Amino acid sequence: MNVDGNVEEWSEKPIRDIGLGTSIIRGSTVGRAELRSPVSSPRSSPDPELAQFLKSRIQDEFIFTNHEDDAEGLREDAVASDEEAELVLFAGPSQTAESHKIRLSSPDATGEPGLLVKKPRSYYFTDEITSEKEEEYKAAAVTGSDVLNMAKLPWPGCALPWKVHTITPAGLKKNVLVGHPPTLVEVEDKNKQRTRKGKKSRIALRKKMQAADDKQAEQARIAQEKEEAEREKRTRRNREKKVKRKAREQAKKEAAAGPEAPTPASPGSKT
Repeated sequence: MNVDGNVEEWSEKPIRDIGLGTSIIRGSTVGRAELRSPVSSPRSSPDPELAQFLKSRIQDEFIFTNHEDDAEGLREDAVASDEEAELVLFAGPSQTAESHKIRLSSPDATGEPGLLVKKPRSYYFTDEITSEKEEEYKAAAVTGSDVLNMAKLPWPGCALPWKVHTITPAGLKKNVLVGHPPTLVEVEDKNKQRTRKGKKSRIALRKKMQAADDKQAEQARIAQEKEEAEREKRTRRNREKKVKRKAREQAKKEAAAGPEAPTPASPGSKT
């Protein structure tokens, strides 16, 4: 820095300014004011041509047009051209846009309106049969006897004997055993693991067994009582028969002794 306050820079190599593309030579002097940017940039003056163009656009007046009349005219032209439409079918060069005319037409509605096409009357009804039709029907018709006769005809190409099992009245089992002598076969007895039933099943089984035991005991008691009653009845009858036999023997003895003999008193009588 020198006495005036300027910065004096010395360097062995020149310093190149990137923005301006100039080089600062050794021993050049740079002021402090040049190192600082100005406080405010100067205002740029407006372009007179742009200002004149904007003023001219402001003074223009807008014009409103009705497009409905144009649409009506286009519609009338389309009807007058017998339904001819101009369509751009294929993209041509960008310089020329050619249009192709296509005639849109449909056949006139001559049939009856409806969604289903009605079939002719001959589809449902037939007229009087002619001799030719009768011959055709006879040639195509097949009777029941013809069907039975054709069922008896062999069909070699459709016979599959290996898929047919002939079963006789004796049964299929007997046919299989014919020609196969009986042979001994060892059968392995597999020990089945005993599985315990659930609690509810065990309770139900226990109740069922208890009911069966009670029923059996009741039947045994009834049978015993019946047998005792029969024994007592037989004993009583035997006693009655014995008493009657003694009475008959006593009566015979009294009759044989005669009327003179005193009648002995019975054991239960009082004298």
